[in-house]
Amino acid sequence: MREGLYSPINLRLCEIMKEARLNAGMTQAELAKKTSRTQAYISKFEANQLRLDVADFLVFCTALDIEPNKVIDQLVVVEEL
Repeated sequence: MREGLYSPINLRLCEIMKEARLNAGMTQAELAKKTSRTQAYISKFEANQLRLDVADFLVFCTALDIEPNKVIDQLVVVEEL
């Protein structure tokens, strides 16, 4: 059964991606422009109001210069809890 929007793994993904954006020194608007998304989309994701699909996840990782596998490794730890 598919877990809800507020699952621990999705919450953690939102935290990781927001932290990566802040560490990159980017605003939501800057990330939106770099990913051809809207600032509202970034805001909703960071507020855990929507889920990223795999394609968007990869676009965000590229824009933030982070390795997708390292993000996934952090999520696997959450899922095991």
